Amino acid sequence: MATSITFTLDLEDHRPDESVPERYSVVTEKILEFLNERAIKATVFTVGTLAEKNPQLIRRIHDAGHEIAHHSYDHTPLTKQDSGQFRDHTKRAKDILEDITGEKIVGYRAPIFSLTRDTLWAVDILKELGLEYSSSVLPAPNPLHGFPGAPSSPFRWSNGLIEIPAPIGKVGPFLMPYLGGFYFRYLPFGVIENKAKKAGDSVILWTYCHPYDFDPEEKNWRIKGASAPVSLLLWMNRKNTFNKLERLAESFEFSVPFKDQNFDSITNVVDPSTL
Repeated sequence: MATSITFTLDLEDHRPDESVPERYSVVTEKILEFLNERAIKATVFTVGTLAEKNPQLIRRIHDAGHEIAHHSYDHTPLTKQDSGQFRDHTKRAKDILEDITGEKIVGYRAPIFSLTRDTLWAVDILKELGLEYSSSVLPAPNPLHGFPGAPSSPFRWSNGLIEIPAPIGKVGPFLMPYLGGFYFRYLPFGVIENKAKKAGDSVILWTYCHPYDFDPEEKNWRIKGASAPVSLLLWMNRKNTFNKLERLAESFEFSVPFKDQNFDSITNVVDPSTL
């Protein structure tokens, strides 16, 4: 059990509109119960608009000892914003989360890992707004927002902002973030366990689950911009997520939230202009 894993949750309301019943709050309560029973403390990356609508849930998460971190204002990918919009939205969400928790928000995760080679302008804005670490880079090719060529181990951007990339592993010919979301739901547990155990000491392992990953009772609906088969694929394979997480907790030690970890040993410095 030398390898430890940080549990992180991306707390977002993924419904296309309010005609679809809201389920993230009841599922998040189940996740909190699961974590509490196992004394696991998490980092919860939270969307600002969700916090505005449901501040009581954010307070419960915070009061349970979990870290509240930043997951954008309204889950718009960086690729669909300019620097001015990003600065305004990021500050607005940070202010909302800090007002609710009464604590400084130090961590940030870009929606859908959209911190890429084309959106590196965001790095200086995050630092300017007082964020201390980012967990926004997927250092592999991906149909959505991959960043092949970025370091796979934690590093510091040249402005001092720490970056904690998504853990990736090779499954067949493909590199994928095996500890999170769709991949965690579909990959056999043996593959996930094997990849995590073989990860080097320089890698910080973390999950990135969402409430819907644990919600087989949610009805299937067509995702905007996705075909019916793709929407169905993204909806399936949810019923065993808690069981997989339980097996992960039996095989590995869970670490403290990101804000409580010591990042002093991260010495690799990366200038965005070199990527």
